[in-house]
Amino acid sequence: MDSINNMKPEYAPIFSPAATMRAPEVIYNQIYEKILRGELKPGDRLPPERVLAEQFCRSRPSVREALRMLQENGYIRIEGGRSGGSIVKGISIESLELPLQKVIRSGVMSLQELVDYRCVNDLGCARLAAQYHTEQDAAILRSVMEDYRGAIADFERFKKVDTEFHSALACATHNSLIIAINDVLISPVEDAFWMAAEKMEKDEIIEINRTAYSLHNQVAEAVLAKDPAAAEKYMRDINGVYARSVFPYSSTSVVFQDGPGIRDPNPQD
Repeated sequence: MDSINNMKPEYAPIFSPAATMRAPEVIYNQIYEKILRGELKPGDRLPPERVLAEQFCRSRPSVREALRMLQENGYIRIEGGRSGGSIVKGISIESLELPLQKVIRSGVMSLQELVDYRCVNDLGCARLAAQYHTEQDAAILRSVMEDYRGAIADFERFKKVDTEFHSALACATHNSLIIAINDVLISPVEDAFWMAAEKMEKDEIIEINRTAYSLHNQVAEAVLAKDPAAAEKYMRDINGVYARSVFPYSSTSVVFQDGPGIRDPNPQD
């Protein structure tokens, strides 16, 4: 009988065999790491495909696919023509924005998660816009609200103006991360409302739009008055109207006045 000291512990399998990385992924990772460490700086030109293929000891199609992946993620731009090539863009807000857009489009996040996070982002956005907006920001916000008032019964125009409002508000924060997050979230969240609106009567949509205009106008007035608390309050109300429209039969479509979320913290089973 083996002694206790010679017994090998048994482990449940939690890993799968390590897969060999594809050539384009290896090339991508090496170039990405050099961009991340600053060895390749914005404006630097990568060697031609032929030279990269020789350096990586891989085929030109593999190099081409790696470059395409880098371009899709915002790390390089590829210019055509005799004087073109692959030019480093570096790590930027845009390079963070593109992968996040892909994650959202993949469906791994639920609409409820997107709406919850948009609420958090919107409240902070309203507060910071009230604190940091410039006269130019104020002029843009006033112009958007003029368009907003005339778009209540024009659904396509209303959708466009609502997007412009939230973009203007985000820009008024002068916070690049808030602007990027707003740009990523606005489209799927807006689309969800208009999908829900397909089940509504026209008069019901107009009434929701009228309420939305009134609340957005209150946010704008609070921002222009440099009143962060009021701007945040009215933005919370906007998110409540949105949630009740998109989740009309859900017990989670409630905005609590003492918290930023739109879900019931103690949902019933």
